[in-house]
Amino acid sequence: MKRIEDASNPCRLPERPEWRGLMEHHERVKDLHLRELFISDDQRASKMSLEAEDLFLDYSKNRVTEETLRRLLDLAETSGLRREIEAMFLGEKINATEGRAVLHVALRDLSGRSIRVDGVNVAPRVKEVLDRMCEFSGRVRSGAWRGYTGRPIRNIVNIGIGGSDLGPCMACEALESYSNPALRAFFVSNVDGTHISETIRGLDPSETLFVVASKSFSTEETMTNASSARDWCLSALGDASAVSRHFVAVSANMPAV
Repeated sequence: MKRIEDASNPCRLPERPEWRGLMEHHERVKDLHLRELFISDDQRASKMSLEAEDLFLDYSKNRVTEETLRRLLDLAETSGLRREIEAMFLGEKINATEGRAVLHVALRDLSGRSIRVDGVNVAPRVKEVLDRMCEFSGRVRSGAWRGYTGRPIRNIVNIGIGGSDLGPCMACEALESYSNPALRAFFVSNVDGTHISETIRGLDPSETLFVVASKSFSTEETMTNASSARDWCLSALGDASAVSRHFVAVSANMPAV
């Protein structure tokens, strides 16, 4: 939010009239019952829902009114949100903390259009990495990727923290009904050794794949847990060459990996 405030409106968020108006509006609607909202507008369900491709978003069952939406849009407009969205699509370095572009758009854009960062089209590189991920994950799901002893992978343990834990975990929970029942997913984030020891208790090292997720590959909690997992794996399999069959990394820091 700091960049957006500095970019278009020097006032801090709580000092803006749009924000104060939104807070006042909240006081007026916070005790409204959804029943009242639906009774007062028989078109509420259609007005407050959206469809895009095969996704359906229904926000009619939240305590919001048309005024709420107008006020939220006003706040977004005065915050320069539209400009920030454009900057993201243009590959500008809007991550002020790290001085780099955010490539969420390139990651999700399957159209093949050019997305340039520092004058370089990053779309082909992103597609190449996504293709490699798809190929590898397909091999794990099909059983073609084998562990050190030749047995297929049955357990996948993601080691990460923050977005490297919450994102994959949420995706697995949301898509559980589409998952391969032969595979089980586990997530380790806490540096407390109890977390990983309880997670791997009862797992067979010869059927377990660890995914070490860290953008910098230097996050202390993740590296500590990865080291513990490696020790556990080598203790059971007895050969350092087994690591390459039971560990993969997700990172932006290839030298560290």
